[in-house]
Amino acid sequence: MSSIHDDEMIVLKDMEALYLGNLGTVEFDINLPREGKYGSQISWQSGDSRFIKDDGKVTRPKYGLGTRTVPLIATFRYGESVKERAYHVTILEEENNIKVSRIYPITLRAELGAVVYLPSVAVVETEEHEVITHAVNWEDGEVRVFQETGPAAARGFLKDTEIPVTAEILVQAKVEQEKMDPLPAVKSFSPSAVRLGGDTAFQAAQNRSLAFLKSVNDDQMLYNFRAAAGLDTKGAPEMLGWDSPDCLLRGHTTGHYLSALALCYAATGDEDINKKADYMIASLEECQQVFSTKPGYHEGFLSGYSEEQFDRLESFTRYPEIWAPYYTLHKILAGLLDVHRHLDSDTALGIADRLGDWVYHRLGRLPNHVLKTMWSMYIAGEFGGMNDSLAELYQLTRKPSHLAAAKWFDNDRLFVPMQERIDALGGLHANQHIPQVIGALNIFRATGEKKYYEIAHFFWHAVTNAHIYSIGGTGEGEMFRQAGRIGEYLSDKTAETCASYNMLKLTKELFGYEPAAKYMDYYERTMFNHILASGDSKPTGGSTYFMPLEPGGRKSFDSTSNTCCHGTGLENHFKYPEAIFFYDEKSLFVNLFVSSTLNWAEKGITIALSAQKHEPGEITLRLQGEGRFILKIRRPHWSPEGGIVEINGRQVDYMPGPDGYWSLDRDWKDGDVIQLRLDCRIRLESATDRKECVSLAYGPFILAAVSDSKEFLRLPLQEGVLDSQFVKETGPQGLQFRYIKDDVTFIPLADVHNESYHVYFLAEGSTKDQR
Repeated sequence: MSSIHDDEMIVLKDMEALYLGNLGTVEFDINLPREGKYGSQISWQSGDSRFIKDDGKVTRPKYGLGTRTVPLIATFRYGESVKERAYHVTILEEENNIKVSRIYPITLRAELGAVVYLPSVAVVETEEHEVITHAVNWEDGEVRVFQETGPAAARGFLKDTEIPVTAEILVQAKVEQEKMDPLPAVKSFSPSAVRLGGDTAFQAAQNRSLAFLKSVNDDQMLYNFRAAAGLDTKGAPEMLGWDSPDCLLRGHTTGHYLSALALCYAATGDEDINKKADYMIASLEECQQVFSTKPGYHEGFLSGYSEEQFDRLESFTRYPEIWAPYYTLHKILAGLLDVHRHLDSDTALGIADRLGDWVYHRLGRLPNHVLKTMWSMYIAGEFGGMNDSLAELYQLTRKPSHLAAAKWFDNDRLFVPMQERIDALGGLHANQHIPQVIGALNIFRATGEKKYYEIAHFFWHAVTNAHIYSIGGTGEGEMFRQAGRIGEYLSDKTAETCASYNMLKLTKELFGYEPAAKYMDYYERTMFNHILASGDSKPTGGSTYFMPLEPGGRKSFDSTSNTCCHGTGLENHFKYPEAIFFYDEKSLFVNLFVSSTLNWAEKGITIALSAQKHEPGEITLRLQGEGRFILKIRRPHWSPEGGIVEINGRQVDYMPGPDGYWSLDRDWKDGDVIQLRLDCRIRLESATDRKECVSLAYGPFILAAVSDSKEFLRLPLQEGVLDSQFVKETGPQGLQFRYIKDDVTFIPLADVHNESYHVYFLAEGSTKDQR
């Protein structure tokens, strides 16, 4: 019998003997042995399965994404000895072998004698029918100043190719920026005006998040900031995961934590949360003051690390050598502004004001081509919603410098195709770009410049029409895929939670300008089936990074590694009341059927909304107070046959408007009761690219089959007879169905916790997509 010492010696000899070849310039699959020369068993785990799988299969990054270095962990086992070794594999990005079938026209207007910048990208269609953006090198550079009116042209080449590009320019004596009214048509209520009803999954998720926030060690959240400033860390433990002291993204979770505290206080009024926020803000102000006195730092800077990453970004250092410094900065800035908005903290606004000045002075010295190059860089140039927060800051401070800084984040790679109403999202990092569109909409709100609204409007429609899964989430492996490619990308890395967090934020703001049911249909889909489903069922603060949609997928809740989705997850469950009700001078919009109470103080009206999970088509509204207004109730997409509306037990006629809402215009009396009886039945929703690949839904809920199978479940589902194939039951969470033929249990995805599940199925005889 060998001793542990002998076992260890064999493992060490195998570790020494193992050679994988040149890992510094990898282009092909790697042979990963499962057994060492001396008998150890070897298992492998990739640090990023998008580029190298556990079996050594290599997928090179697309051209433009940059070469990637991925850790590959080998675990050696022999007898009782187990040891790990990390191999760092550098995978070369693909060469630029683009074959272009079409270059979309580039046209712009220029004002006589004024500086105009040519776009840094062109939109192209490849021979593989993919629509993407590609960088352009312009002859004589990007800057033009024209001295004569009339048509002009600029010529260049797609970068790293000999493919010519031409821009047609119309030079005019004066170019007026097209404007439109930036005031929203309808408004959301203040968070304190809406309270969730008890005994619902939404209230339970909010309560878990509240309990978690109360358990957080504030000094730990401040650890990186105090350490970077050279202050006493007060004996706090170090942050973990993406916020650990050696991680280049440290500080981002603290920004989300500020936002979560602010949203939590607005949603609950809990004074302990208010005190925690006050402590955080006072401590961050101290850090900012100390930074301003340290050599190598500039006035207003605040972060969990030095300014070095910002310096390196300006010389186009790629990820993972740096990691999105402006992304982290945005989380901090957004958290400060949230605390100011919800807790009325002038101190938080003061910190944000100085930080905005720091950004202005930092970016103001950089030429346009440096800015455009930075923002087009994969992950390294990710800046979250810096333009959003700076536009908001401008609306608070009215400093032109803050608005100028917001516009310096305009990203040609995204904005150019959106302005031309071209879906060129395929290949873009989804959550790197959604917040930029939110920022465009906020710049519109600050300026009335129509182009920014049109960017946001088209982007939303492009994403929701061709890039979302049935649960409302988007992206696979963090990336947008080509339009309509859904069934092709069902994996363990679908639907990043951050992306849905930001899509809901964008949806809510667009609804304010165009109060139509299509926005709230999407909002409901994503809130009920992704956001609610993303939280741990225990008060750990854990959230899913991805929502697996492969057959037999299983959720994984991040509670300690402080990923980006852990950060947004801290906020998500306090945002449920935000969009339930909207209003204008004459109308009250009931958008979401979530049990809650609205205090409409301006009208002296209180409305209690009751919605039952087991019977989602049965909704009751009870009014207290009196007054005339139009009650507008969303007609949900899942009730195609309409429904019955009763007031005080009597059926009434309603006006179905073109906006997708039922309108009830009357003098309301104290004690009025409105009851809705909506058409609610099981339905199929097909993937756009695979009509046989379907999800099952009931009312607002996407249903998941509880099953360990790793193969697609094949169900002979037929439109029109679905209700006869399922038995509705009252399950542990209040709603479940049993598929009669195969005795499979289906429950809302939000009710799945640790079980393996299926959201997509292969259905026989199904071709209709009712989404």
